[in-house]
Amino acid sequence: LKMEENKFNYKVLLWGTFIVSLVPPTYVYIAQTVFGSTGGRPCLTVEDYAISCIFSVLVTFSLFLANIFIIKTITTKYEEKLSAFKRISLSLGLGLIISNIIIYFEWQIFNNLFYKLNEQEAKMSVFQNQMFATVLVSIVSLVLEIRHYVEKLKISIAEKEKLEREFLRAQLEGLKTQISPHFLFNSFNALQSLIEDDTTKAKEFVQELARVYRYVLEKRDQLVVTLYDEIQFIQSFIYLNKIRFGDNLMVETQIDADSLNHYLPPLTLQLLVENAIKHNVISNAKPLVIQIIAKGDQLTISNVFQPRAEKLQSTQIGHQNLISRYQLICESIPKFGLIDNQYVAQIPLVSQTVAEEL
Repeated sequence: LKMEENKFNYKVLLWGTFIVSLVPPTYVYIAQTVFGSTGGRPCLTVEDYAISCIFSVLVTFSLFLANIFIIKTITTKYEEKLSAFKRISLSLGLGLIISNIIIYFEWQIFNNLFYKLNEQEAKMSVFQNQMFATVLVSIVSLVLEIRHYVEKLKISIAEKEKLEREFLRAQLEGLKTQISPHFLFNSFNALQSLIEDDTTKAKEFVQELARVYRYVLEKRDQLVVTLYDEIQFIQSFIYLNKIRFGDNLMVETQIDADSLNHYLPPLTLQLLVENAIKHNVISNAKPLVIQIIAKGDQLTISNVFQPRAEKLQSTQIGHQNLISRYQLICESIPKFGLIDNQYVAQIPLVSQTVAEEL
């Protein structure tokens, strides 16, 4: 559709250029036919009119194509490097220089072959044509710049709408993950057992469960949170799961102090730790060890890949949700995959400077 639209736009411009190129010779021919020639010059013959039309069409199309090439090249190479004013000034300046050179040489060719004007008349004619070129180049540049701006505006609006849709979808999917009924069911089962066996531990369990859901309610609408907050939260989340799995679930953390002040989307760690618990065997024979390592602006969560015999179907919704949220805050996105029988999630961390601009 975009290709067809571009073809249509260029077709309109070409036809417009063709019509504009015929206006000057046609106007002169009609004026001289109706009112007669001025300044003692002979009237244009049909042959003179045809030559003038050919010259005008050749010049106009040469200028049109040259300026399209100049504007497209400068826009492609320098749009991100130069301000709009500098880029347009550069395009217009180069366009005028190249256009005047083209007109000069094309005029010399036609003058030698057909017009054969004396030196003074030739200079006057060249000047008139160069003035025409200046006006034409300015109009063409303006039209192309307006067209470029409108296309860019359309793309910007479309991207903004897409990001807004992604953000709403990410919030919805994130909310689904945050209030997983399976997690609640398992937590209440564990709590029931603790109440019967160890009331002190049951109280601790309730406190940690409250911390988990307080964090969910407080942070779920934020775009980013500090890694420090996530680490504090994930410790409560791990505590609840260790009540269920005991020493068969181990989480090792190596966090650089500098990394704690970096940012990431809320509940990132919960998503990745819960996925590891959900999709891997956890038993006395095969305890699950999850490593959380943060160095600089990179967070890595990994575990030995030991899939369950009854494989749970993965929808990848959680990963896609996380990627969508990252697209809202920075250019880097999370990466997931198997490396030497380790399932590894590489999560970019956002600096405080970037986070403050969000």
